[in-house]
Amino acid sequence: MRLAWKHVIALAEEIDPRYELLIWYGALQALRSMEAAGVRRPDMETAAGKQLVEEQRQRGKAVPLKTEASQAVLDVGSFLLDKYKAHMARWRAPLSTAALRKREKRGLPPVPEEYGDLVTVTRYWTPVRENALCRAFDLAKERARVRVEIPKKATFRDLRHFADAVLVASGLEPRKVQARMRHARLAETLDTYGYLVWEVDWENAPASFEELYGIAAPAGLPEVALTPRAERERRSSQRPR
Repeated sequence: MRLAWKHVIALAEEIDPRYELLIWYGALQALRSMEAAGVRRPDMETAAGKQLVEEQRQRGKAVPLKTEASQAVLDVGSFLLDKYKAHMARWRAPLSTAALRKREKRGLPPVPEEYGDLVTVTRYWTPVRENALCRAFDLAKERARVRVEIPKKATFRDLRHFADAVLVASGLEPRKVQARMRHARLAETLDTYGYLVWEVDWENAPASFEELYGIAAPAGLPEVALTPRAERERRSSQRPR
């Protein structure tokens, strides 16, 4: 399904706040759903400005990635890093003594140590599963369609297609697109996604190309795609009303 920035932003705003970060992992890092659900703290914090992609979650368990080529070190933009920090502060801060006692009174088990490094968890502090994420995505889609015409058949995987389409349409070198998509062969990138060239609605993008993807912007992009978020906000505030 063909998505635009306005669709991605609406989905991020309407999905369960615990899962907002997963939308950005799909749209910016081109992660598959359970790769996004499997991101751990060390993946985001081992190397500055980088994200490690080393495993995914299936039925709550850590399992190998789809292929050897899926394992990678990806650049991370400042926009995603800010989202990550906000997410960790809100949803992954250690539970207070009172919260732990409440869990115990409700008959909930202690938070398993094996899930301690997961970035995104459910309200029960357990791994996000495929069916739960699909339900949350569909609910967000229905809520968002009140104000934005999101394709009815759009799925989480379309965020990955969206990431590729933006990179291709922006004029990024094919080899760099391949690296982002983590394909073993360049032909796979070109054969599978080479047709995904359409106009990007940069005026709706939440930040500049470099802020979003953590890599230098290709030549030829419009000014709006090159303007940092803070500068956009400053200019907007100075416009006469």
